[in-house]
Amino acid sequence: MRYLVLFLFSITVFSQSKPIELKINSIKTSNTDDGSREFTLQYQITNLTDKPISFVLDTTSVIPIGGGSLRPNPYYKVYENEASVEVNGIFTGKGKTRHFKDEAAYNTYRDSLMNYIKSRTPEQLSQIRKESFLENIQKLEPKETKNFKAILVWDKTRYHKNDVIEYYIEEKEKHYLELHINLMAEELLQNFTEEEKKEVLHDKTLTKGWFTSNKIAIDLGE
Repeated sequence: MRYLVLFLFSITVFSQSKPIELKINSIKTSNTDDGSREFTLQYQITNLTDKPISFVLDTTSVIPIGGGSLRPNPYYKVYENEASVEVNGIFTGKGKTRHFKDEAAYNTYRDSLMNYIKSRTPEQLSQIRKESFLENIQKLEPKETKNFKAILVWDKTRYHKNDVIEYYIEEKEKHYLELHINLMAEELLQNFTEEEKKEVLHDKTLTKGWFTSNKIAIDLGE
């Protein structure tokens, strides 16, 4: 019994020490002129502590949970009833998709990016990475809540395939969306030297950890 009490006490202390709450407030649905469906997510992040906190998070876009473990963006996860939909590409972010009229146009764009990277010196690339890291540092005062918005667009495609995973979104089933944030620091600086890491992290106490929001219904019906 003593061990059970200690175990339950540990769980209580852990739950009370959670520094951040991630919450989806609403999802507004609208149909676009091209026949797609647009979802506007309103979500918030709250500092639950009595001290200021800071963390690294790029809130310019929300990406699928399988979209890259070292990308400092909020992730979304889709459920059909109680089962998670383990495929990417269901949604695109509004204004994030670049279209090309043909393969030649895509190759030109790709080559221009490669040439830009090749034209930068190692020092310039290092500075760009540092600036990107610093620009994504979010700060919250004690008990402060910040509100964010993200837009996801569904072109109503129901069949999806990622490698060997195939999935069909059933129009008559219930669907839900959940957000996750994986707050990191040193992991995002893997390409930095030890001196560069010390420079960027100097005098910075960054909150780290994995946080999950509530689930909220999303309309993937007809």
